[in-house]
Amino acid sequence: MVTEVGRTSPRSACILLAPNQSLSLSGNLWVFISLVAVSLGISLAFAFAGAWMILPFAGLELLLLAVLFGYVYLEGSRREVIRINAERVVLDCCQGYRQQSVYHQEFARDSLSVLVRMGGSATEPASISFSGPEGCLEVGQFLTDAERASLVQKLGECGICAQKERCYRVEEF
Repeated sequence: MVTEVGRTSPRSACILLAPNQSLSLSGNLWVFISLVAVSLGISLAFAFAGAWMILPFAGLELLLLAVLFGYVYLEGSRREVIRINAERVVLDCCQGYRQQSVYHQEFARDSLSVLVRMGGSATEPASISFSGPEGCLEVGQFLTDAERASLVQKLGECGICAQKERCYRVEEF
């Protein structure tokens, strides 16, 4: 999801990038608890019938399910904020319930290159990267192709033009 949070002038803006998350934390917990209840109910019924060896496997299943639900929640709570002003482009990434910072990268606006690798369609980008003397960083890995196209459009509205490439080329030095 690409959302323009604020625009103070034609050359400055704040753009929020977030993955589509259809279920909240409390909804995820309810789904997890219901799966735990069903799995434990079935495994306890088999254990009382004499097949007690099912309990360790049910425990492993629930442990794996908890790890996967946690991973999906962390990935779904990622946020990338692009702040553009006259001199700098700042990219902040955070994730989790408390929105802990994962990375912070600043690029000089004059030396920033936005590289767009095009996908199967001629109008939809497959990846967007910010590149400059400060380094190279892919932006919005979790966005869909249409959302990436919207991001390129919003960057263009701020005066940051993208360079489109058909594919990355590997060259030997």
